[in-house]
Amino acid sequence: MTYLNYVILYCFLQINGERSIYSVFHILKGKKSSQSIQDAHIFNLQPFFLSLPKLERTYFYDKVKQLEKEEFVCVDENDKATVTPDGAETVQRHFLNGDFPSHMNGLVFGDQAFLFWKRLSLLVQVLSNAKEQETHYFPVQRNKSVQEWVKGYLRANPSINQLTSDLHKEMQRLLKELSDTFDPNILVSRLSGHQDYGWTELQIAEKLKMHEEEIRFRFLDMIHGLLTVLEREPSRYPLLYSIGLKSDQQQNLTISTSKTYNLYQKGHTIEEIARIRNLKINTIEDHLIELILTDNGFVIDPFLSREELEDVLLVMKERQTKRLKHIKEKLPHLSYFQIRVAIAKAGENREFETRA
Repeated sequence: MTYLNYVILYCFLQINGERSIYSVFHILKGKKSSQSIQDAHIFNLQPFFLSLPKLERTYFYDKVKQLEKEEFVCVDENDKATVTPDGAETVQRHFLNGDFPSHMNGLVFGDQAFLFWKRLSLLVQVLSNAKEQETHYFPVQRNKSVQEWVKGYLRANPSINQLTSDLHKEMQRLLKELSDTFDPNILVSRLSGHQDYGWTELQIAEKLKMHEEEIRFRFLDMIHGLLTVLEREPSRYPLLYSIGLKSDQQQNLTISTSKTYNLYQKGHTIEEIARIRNLKINTIEDHLIELILTDNGFVIDPFLSREELEDVLLVMKERQTKRLKHIKEKLPHLSYFQIRVAIAKAGENREFETRA
């Protein structure tokens, strides 16, 4: 069992057979669709959203087959996985008791974490080489927008020596603050400097005697942990905070949902929005569900009364399910959309978790 096996098994345990195995694949990949974002919220899989953007479908499927071979899951003809008692016990013993990436939240920090690392790693490399007056080297980040950002950052902070010193102090202080939680080597070893390129995930894994998959998740967990501190205490780490700032174009909502939200705020009904945007009503409903999940202050009163919400939550609790069909059987007077609204509103309520 590798670390990714445990992650997938945990995700299956959370979903509890209510989605296909590929819903987990899309969450790990970070698919920017309303369905994947909704599933990550509803089944409390926010940590793992966009954790493996380069995950191959065949590699994922091989992992699922391994779990089947170990008799930790059973996958039916509809590609829905049920975790066996042995599988649930394995997750509890080997994953939830210490190895769970408790600082990760891909729905909040997914894109931001990758951007922060690209900017930081290139900036450190540039500063290190500038200090030695070296101008010929291969940049660790080839992305043009990241390179342009670093150039702009240097123009705004023209004193290389001062910037280098201040950034080093902030990094040292931040890593020291988190040293009881994370191994700083997981991040520091990957940084490149003058005539010194950072280690690969495989090299770090071999040094720390871990599987490469585990290093990948521990690295992400650490970056997310750093960003959490930076957003909480920006005045203590002004340079690092500015490196992690999102651009105006970045947003938690999908672009299509944002367009629907703009029309909804102007007072248009679901039917009117569908007609204006030339989309199906079901698609607009998907967007509204995404809005409910991502905005705690989103008012659902136009779609569902308080009494109807409580009825759905009661059925969810009694039957331990979030399946629309099962809830509809008990509450036939409610539409499927109304039931989805209620499930979304309860999305992050621990009372309705399916975790064993």
